[in-house]
Amino acid sequence: MAICCAKPDAQTVKGQTVAGSAAAVTAAAARSAMVLPHELIYGSLVVGLVAALAVICTDGKQLEGIRNLVTGGDKLATFQRLYLPGFLLAMLADWLQGPFVYALYQGYGIDREHNGYLFVGGFGASAVVGTIVGSLADKFGRRNSAILYCVIYFGHCATKHWGVFNMLMVGRILGGISTSLLFSVFDSWLVSESQREGFTGEQLGNTFSLAYFGSSVAAIVAGQLGEVAANVAPLTKLGDSGMYYGGYIAPFDLANVVLVLCMIYISSKWSENYGQSDGQSGGNFGKAISAIIDEKRILLCGLICSSFESSMFIFVFNWTPCLMEPNQPVPPFGHIFTGFMVFCLLGTRVYSYLAKTLAVEHIGLMVMGVSMVCHLTVYCFEDVQIRFVAFLVFEACVGLYFPMMGTLKGDIVPEDMRSTIYNIYRLPLNVVVLMPLLLNFSIHTTFQATSSILAIAVASAFVLKSTSPSKSTRDQELEALQDSDSNA
Repeated sequence: MAICCAKPDAQTVKGQTVAGSAAAVTAAAARSAMVLPHELIYGSLVVGLVAALAVICTDGKQLEGIRNLVTGGDKLATFQRLYLPGFLLAMLADWLQGPFVYALYQGYGIDREHNGYLFVGGFGASAVVGTIVGSLADKFGRRNSAILYCVIYFGHCATKHWGVFNMLMVGRILGGISTSLLFSVFDSWLVSESQREGFTGEQLGNTFSLAYFGSSVAAIVAGQLGEVAANVAPLTKLGDSGMYYGGYIAPFDLANVVLVLCMIYISSKWSENYGQSDGQSGGNFGKAISAIIDEKRILLCGLICSSFESSMFIFVFNWTPCLMEPNQPVPPFGHIFTGFMVFCLLGTRVYSYLAKTLAVEHIGLMVMGVSMVCHLTVYCFEDVQIRFVAFLVFEACVGLYFPMMGTLKGDIVPEDMRSTIYNIYRLPLNVVVLMPLLLNFSIHTTFQATSSILAIAVASAFVLKSTSPSKSTRDQELEALQDSDSNA
């Protein structure tokens, strides 16, 4: 007892104090290493913007292309000014509501389990109904299908006024169908019209690059507009009707205004196209599946598309928890999202720079390889700062991917069943995305899975590159074709 009650001497107290202070400093240093500093977040915004401007300003061809888009009177510039407003209005509507879905469900008191059910319903509808509806664009017209996207997506946004699970599920199903249309019929219309106008693959790639450059800008603008709209009035119940207005519903209402403008523009400005078949053979699933199985390049293109985009959508669901730490302040996700979009914008400009010297298949292989490394980094490291940098690089790959894939599909997929094949590509994508939701994967397991999926994309891209001619060979073939046409 005497030993227990004995008073420690001054030296012992001093030693314990120093040891305790050292332990506290070590623990604080460990915590600071795991916290995502604001300097890194805002610094990434500056770095991304400066890098994008540097790529544009050092590439005279890009500067000329942007200048020609605004002031040019040639056929390509006129066509780009016709396509881009319709596409960008459609993307702006999608970006306006996307960041606020989780917040609105939370405001309605939807728990994590039922939230998962809603997203399963959306992706399930995209996989089944969306694939069928989207494929009919070849038969009933790509412009009509773009208008149908506006109508269905309008319904999706309108359902958000009811805080009832069944109504929200109807909205998710409509959202899944409209997403399939958004990512198939607009590209199909563009490729078909480009081929009809006689534009080269490089010109088509430049149009895709401008389109997704504009989409990244639209995403940044949409985030700010949506936040302003959401803060105009609080979420309020309208009497006893079960309807709500204000709060995070406002961005959905703003998206509906944009959808009406998009529908009016497309209806009045775009011509209809069905591909080379003029609607006679579009929508034939059996013929499209046979083409995928029989033609190796079509199959490889589909494997790349499904693998990358499924990993991208899984990333969308999981990046927020990846950057959060227990007992730490919530990071500024709005600014982080803006940083992601800046790097996505950078990727679209890098694509235009690389496309001058590299074949699109070569660019695709590079994008798949770097993307796989980014997902492996998240799997291997728990440090949020390392993960954040990996996510920025992956977003740059996303910016590279869309113009690359748009050009690749435009070159490989047959015109008469283009929308049908595009939507068949999305079928395995939606099934893969559902797996982590249904099986409740951990973050570690999720990125282990996406890394494996991207390994399939890397292998497919390598085989596709090995079976494709180089850019110099293609340029020579194009020159020979142009010479024969001029001699004729």
